Amino acid sequence: MLALSTGLSLLGSPEAQAEELSWRASSIQGPRVGGVNTRYGVAIFDGKEVATTQRRVESAGPPAEGKLPIKVEAEYRFADGSSLVMHSREVITLTPAFTHAPGEWKGEGQIVSGTGRFAGASGSFRFRAIMGVDAKADGVLGDGFLEGQGNYTLGGAAK
Repeated sequence: MLALSTGLSLLGSPEAQAEELSWRASSIQGPRVGGVNTRYGVAIFDGKEVATTQRRVESAGPPAEGKLPIKVEAEYRFADGSSLVMHSREVITLTPAFTHAPGEWKGEGQIVSGTGRFAGASGSFRFRAIMGVDAKADGVLGDGFLEGQGNYTLGGAAK
């Protein structure tokens, strides 16, 4: 028995299997304090699980040629108390008044942490976002929409 357990331990632990996730989110403008713009919203993960979301957006550099580089920290909180935190760097189009212009853009980022069942989460994601949605239209929850897909592992171990 000792030889078997010693032999198995020499093999090492199995590679962490990445878990996939996908979500759709809608958000509205929240407070702008200092250089941080906050958006609040709701997301539906894998077509069945609801989370609230808070996106903190700040400039990552000066505007140039009608574009602004930004850094985003998005936190998703689930009903069981678990959370996921994602970071991205994006470039948005500005209006002449230096506000976010309506339109679509795509990007990618990192899943950097989590709590509860997502404790130790790390991975990557990609997204497509639309700004300037008519928030007063039937069935629409906000003026921004985001659709994302990603992969993550939990602290080097499979979920």
